[in-house]
Amino acid sequence: MTEPAPPRLIYLLTTAQRRLEAAIEREGKGGLTLSRIGLLLALPPEGGVPMSALARALDLRAPALSGLVDRMAKSGLVRRLPDPADGRASLVALTGEGRVLRSEAVARTKQVNAALCEGFSADEIAVVERWLEAVRQRQAPPPAR
Repeated sequence: MTEPAPPRLIYLLTTAQRRLEAAIEREGKGGLTLSRIGLLLALPPEGGVPMSALARALDLRAPALSGLVDRMAKSGLVRRLPDPADGRASLVALTGEGRVLRSEAVARTKQVNAALCEGFSADEIAVVERWLEAVRQRQAPPPAR
């Protein structure tokens, strides 16, 4: 008797992520990349968020986040504000154009999520969510010292 083939989880996750990213970028407005959409969705429609909180939410290192914020500020989608709680830090906030694109990204995300869930029961989706969250937690980077 032959053993069953091992699951191809890494391959499937990698190719699914690439295809999903390409589809979202292809069908989105304004030439937004998945990274830019992620930042738009991580920001509230009003008010600002500290860079450190954004880095944690988006799982990005400070230099990568800073570059992303700089590019989006140059595009007029976000702006940096002084953090009243910490004079050395800054907050990132949406501009008017950023709020419009965020709203569109929220709607697009709901459409994509609905399409991805099509044909699966709520119980099946719950297992997928639980598994993906376990991957996120098990592969989390060690805490910074």
